[in-house]
Amino acid sequence: MDALIRNLIWLVTLSLTAAVVDLTPPQQQRARKLEQRLVAPCCWSEPVATHRSGIALQMKAEIARLVSEGKPDREIVGLYTQRYGMRILMEPEGARWWWTNVVPLVALALGLALTVVVIRRLLRPIPSSSQ
Repeated sequence: MDALIRNLIWLVTLSLTAAVVDLTPPQQQRARKLEQRLVAPCCWSEPVATHRSGIALQMKAEIARLVSEGKPDREIVGLYTQRYGMRILMEPEGARWWWTNVVPLVALALGLALTVVVIRRLLRPIPSSSQ
């Protein structure tokens, strides 16, 4: 019974969202990109764009409204980071972005280079000491 009510609420919310805000194709694309950047705060595992919880649907409706009002992306994302913290972002910004994306690649490259140097030294022929 709970699932039926939850699905009914989801359908009503979805239909109201579609009826309230009529976005142009560029605005729809922008809203979709914003939905992809934010994590659904109910489970913290999926982006708002693909999640089907009530809170995700509310966030989609709010994003559509803010986009239709002409709010810049930075302001919309800032609103959600202020409300939920940096955890709401699918991919961190600023210094955290460097730590999660660049530092592991640099460490991997350094480890690979070190491995190559060690293997070359191990495979180098031993000089004979015949006098």
